[in-house]
Amino acid sequence: MPVVDLPANVRRRPPPLRKRIIQRLGWIGFVGGGALTPRLAGKAAARVWCKLPANAGRRKDNRPWPGQISRLRSWLGSDLVVETWEPQPGPDHQDALPDAADQAEPKTVLLVHGWGGWRGQVASFVAPLTRAGFKVVAFDALAHGDSGPGEQGAAHSSGGELVRSLENVVGGIGQPYGVIAHSLGCAAVCRAYLDGNLSFTKLTLVSPSPDMRQVAHTFSRTLGFGRRAEAMLTEEMEKRSHGRLGDFDIADMGATGRLPSALVIHDSVDRESPYHVAQDIEARWPGATLVTTEGLGHHRILIDPAVVAAAAGNIIGVIG
Repeated sequence: MPVVDLPANVRRRPPPLRKRIIQRLGWIGFVGGGALTPRLAGKAAARVWCKLPANAGRRKDNRPWPGQISRLRSWLGSDLVVETWEPQPGPDHQDALPDAADQAEPKTVLLVHGWGGWRGQVASFVAPLTRAGFKVVAFDALAHGDSGPGEQGAAHSSGGELVRSLENVVGGIGQPYGVIAHSLGCAAVCRAYLDGNLSFTKLTLVSPSPDMRQVAHTFSRTLGFGRRAEAMLTEEMEKRSHGRLGDFDIADMGATGRLPSALVIHDSVDRESPYHVAQDIEARWPGATLVTTEGLGHHRILIDPAVVAAAAGNIIGVIG
C-alpha cells in the first residue's frame, strides 16, 4: 500500500450535529446518577465499559520467539490473527511426549488472552509446552492486538465478542487438547465449552475474571446511578455482548458439574479480580484446584517461572 503524506494543516471535519447532540445528551445523563435520562446514561456508561484498556501490562510481549502467523476470516469479515508454534521436543520432557501413534499430529494447546490483552501476553507458556511436544496456538480476539475491528469498532469490544472470536479460531484450527486462559479469557473458554463450541481435556485458568453482574453493580454505584439507570446500563451491556452478564460467571458455570477439572492460579493481592473470586470457583467447581501466589498481581503472574511451570505442567501432566 503506498504511503501518502497528508498536509499538516488539514482540519478534521467535526461529527454531524445530530451525533454531537446525542453524545452530549448521553454524558449529561450522568448528572444526578442518570435520574434525568436513565436510558441515555446507561448507553453512555456502556460505551465507557466496552472501551478496551490500553495499559502497558496488557501489551507485554512474552513470546520466547516468533511463531507462524496466519489469518482467519471472522464472521464480521475482518481478520483474526493467529500465531502457531510447532513442537520442539527437548530432553527435559521426553517422558511427557505424546505416544508414537500421536506424533504425526501433535496435540494442540490453545492460549486465550483476557480483556484488552493480546496473544503475546499469554505466550510465556509456549516454551515449556513446545518442548514437551505440543503445538501451541494463540490468537488476538477482534479489536485486540493485531486483529481487525469488531462489531463496535477498533477500540471497543465485549465478552460475547471474545467468545465468538475464540469459537471462530477453534473452527479454523480444530479442537485443542488443552487450554490455558487468563482473566476474562477464562470465562470465554468456560462459556464456549458449555455452549458446545469448544472441547478440551486439560484446563488451566490464570487470574479468572469476577462475576460481571457484581462488577456492573459496582460500576453503577461509582457513577452514582440509581436502579433505573443501572438497569439500563445492564440492558445495554447485554445487548452489546449478545448475552446475559450472568453467562460469564465462572463459579456458576463450574457449579454445573459439566466442565472438566481445572487448575486455578490466582494471586492474593490481585486488584482487577479479587482473590475471593478464585476461592468461590474452587468451592463450587467439582475438580477445581486452587494454587495461590503472593504479590504477583493480575499481569506479572503470567511471567512468574513457578506459575508458568505449574500452568504448563497441568496440561503436560507433570505437576511439581
